[in-house]
Amino acid sequence: MPDGVVPPQRAYLQIDRVAKRFGRATVLDALSLDVAEGEFISLLGPSGCGKTTLLRILAGLLTADAGRVTLAGRELGRLPPHKRNVGVVFQNYALFPHLTVAENIGFGLRARRVPKAEASQRVARGLEMIRLAHLADRPVTQLSGGQQQRVAMARALAVNPALILLDEPLSALDRKLRETMQVELRTLLRTLRMTAIFVTHDQEEALALSDRIAVMNAGRIEQLDGPRAIYDRPASPFVLDFVGLSTMLHGVVERVDGAMLEVVTALGPVRVRGQFVRGARVVVAVRPEKVAIGAGAGAAQSGAGAGAAAGGNTATIRVADRTFLGRSCLVHGVAGEGDRVVIETSNDAGERVVPGSDLLVSWRAEDTLLFPQVAG
Repeated sequence: MPDGVVPPQRAYLQIDRVAKRFGRATVLDALSLDVAEGEFISLLGPSGCGKTTLLRILAGLLTADAGRVTLAGRELGRLPPHKRNVGVVFQNYALFPHLTVAENIGFGLRARRVPKAEASQRVARGLEMIRLAHLADRPVTQLSGGQQQRVAMARALAVNPALILLDEPLSALDRKLRETMQVELRTLLRTLRMTAIFVTHDQEEALALSDRIAVMNAGRIEQLDGPRAIYDRPASPFVLDFVGLSTMLHGVVERVDGAMLEVVTALGPVRVRGQFVRGARVVVAVRPEKVAIGAGAGAAQSGAGAGAAAGGNTATIRVADRTFLGRSCLVHGVAGEGDRVVIETSNDAGERVVPGSDLLVSWRAEDTLLFPQVAG
């Protein structure tokens, strides 16, 4: 599916103006979301933004105060959890320690009184699917974290759910295993064409797994789009700040030349395309991999004027620190109060950067993002 594009068919899962309050706190604020059949949607946001509350409402573990949820043409509001045909994989897996691997996978089938022969076939398929058939009779307490995660996934899928909900199921794994399980999870769900809602606060996880991402803030969706669009074209300063790193500079529009603006910042003038009037207070931003060390990125020679003349931006920053990441190096620079400068460069280039020194950097005007300043 193309990045951020919803298939033309009618939405398979419809969440229509769902609201939830706990006391005086509004956790979900008339939230709406349409999901296509077979689509993988991530709910991404900080703790307290409402993503887990929405998941629990979909699962039937909480009741919405207002709104409507429809799945495959059935309204879920009055259905108990066991009649919704929704599978759930919890953060702690919620496996039964006294049962074997096979017995855990088949638990939901027994609860639904699936005939024994059919249940055995489904359990066997599940074991094969997660590549744990050789451990069918082993207690789940003797499995690794990654193996337990697979068993929890197979148990949720064994009942042939119309929708699967995943509540940060990879968060307890170490980084390398988590990255491996991300690939396995995405491949499995794509193979099964399973519709999935995935809750996470890990931006990299959401970018890696999702067809679309709903970035949530204070009970609302700030932006719903494909991973590339979320990263390259964030709809608000919140999305920009939450998803990935960036240089962020506060400034004032000094000059308007058609669609091109010149914004005065703590690092000097910055050229950016936009539709603000002179005197408007704005935030300009650029992703760290878009910034070059030296007068590259469209600037033929050093100096702010040269970058502007060539259609790009240049600035001199004071280097605060550098961070070795393995595949690259982050250089952190000093800007005005409340502003930050982050450059991603090669390890070789990063090693030549000295903390406390001045550094010329440049980037293209078309790579510059522009937002209104948010009060407070």
